[in-house]
Amino acid sequence: MSALTARCLIMMRLKKTMIDKNKKPRVAIYDFTDCEGCEVKLVSLRERLLALEKKIDIVNWRLGQERFESGPYDITIIEGTPIHHHEISLLKELRENSKILVALGACAALAGIPGIMPEKDRKVWYEKIYSSQYHPAGVDAVPLSAYVDVDFAIHGCPVDEDEVVRVFEELLAGKTPSYRGFSVCFDCKQAGNPCRIAEEKKPCLGPITQGGCKAVCVSGGSPCYGCFGIREEANIPSLVKILEKIADPKTVERYLTMFHNRTKEILELKVNEK
Repeated sequence: MSALTARCLIMMRLKKTMIDKNKKPRVAIYDFTDCEGCEVKLVSLRERLLALEKKIDIVNWRLGQERFESGPYDITIIEGTPIHHHEISLLKELRENSKILVALGACAALAGIPGIMPEKDRKVWYEKIYSSQYHPAGVDAVPLSAYVDVDFAIHGCPVDEDEVVRVFEELLAGKTPSYRGFSVCFDCKQAGNPCRIAEEKKPCLGPITQGGCKAVCVSGGSPCYGCFGIREEANIPSLVKILEKIADPKTVERYLTMFHNRTKEILELKVNEK
């Protein structure tokens, strides 16, 4: 399925489940296995969060308040990847009881850092660190979309505050949220950064990564590892050919799998290479 087809299906689903503009939508915020950094970003919205709260009714948020109400919900936001069986069961239950389900951050949208290590490699380390008698309670780290339909993903590690507000405002306006129509390269140009690939001859995933992050990593001296998600219609094979001219294959693979070890486009690329 192409990115365009997937987007059309999401738009059709959102149109069928649009929230009622005549009353405050019931919003729930949940977290699974994660660092909770993306939820901290929500708290850091401060005045903007208070302004949003006038338009929505946050009825369930463990980190931000003591209030707890069960579903159904108009909008459910989930941070983290479901690693335990009870998290997977809860995710499926939330999907059934939510009009709109939004993945918050790289762990929820991509499996993120927890997804770097494949399950077979993790078993080897379990034995080395604990013992062969150790039986982990968790399962392999995969995105929320591996278990349920996700209506939209707010990418980032952590998320960008402006992107969170933008998506909320679009949902509340009855619009279908959309991803930025440009890559991180555009963010880099706006920030006045020299091109890591063309000028510094260093690896970077900016050309295939969705924009909107303000290029904070590159501006701070780090490369782009693609935590904002793969752009629609990104030409990944072409970028890999370019990167392999300035870095060894192992380094290129490390860049591609930092956040995208469970991303369909990267998995398909690995299969094609074999």
